[in-house]
Amino acid sequence: MPKQRDYGTTKDIVTRLVDEAGGVKRAAFLLERAVSRVYELCDPACPDQMSYDFVRKLTEFCGSTAAAEDLAALAGGAFMPITIDDGDLSRIAADKAHEHGRVTTQLFVAMGDGKVTPDEARELLKQVDSELRALMTLRAKLVSLTKG
Repeated sequence: MPKQRDYGTTKDIVTRLVDEAGGVKRAAFLLERAVSRVYELCDPACPDQMSYDFVRKLTEFCGSTAAAEDLAALAGGAFMPITIDDGDLSRIAADKAHEHGRVTTQLFVAMGDGKVTPDEARELLKQVDSELRALMTLRAKLVSLTKG
């Protein structure tokens, strides 16, 4: 979908939900709606909003997580879908350590002067979300190792 959506807006969340469901055509099929209708629901210029029933269907049938992540954030928490890699824990941790340091540095530099623009905040949120997801994956791996 070529139109720009601001990160974290309702239209951005709906667009991510549709993308995670396999795209507009697949979402339209699952929701029993015209492709043009699904495009409208993702279009920031269109005032129509996706129904909660549609959100639930795409989440349930496709495992889409965009809505769960957004609702958790609105409720003051975080939803981090995780998959446990069968790989070696030390390799997984090493792969993530460098990236984590880079993102943390960017975060502190951006916030150091106390002047973070909304665009900077959106970009930092994407990176922080990615890092949190990686840390939660490592946590899940550790939990799985405690069970033998």
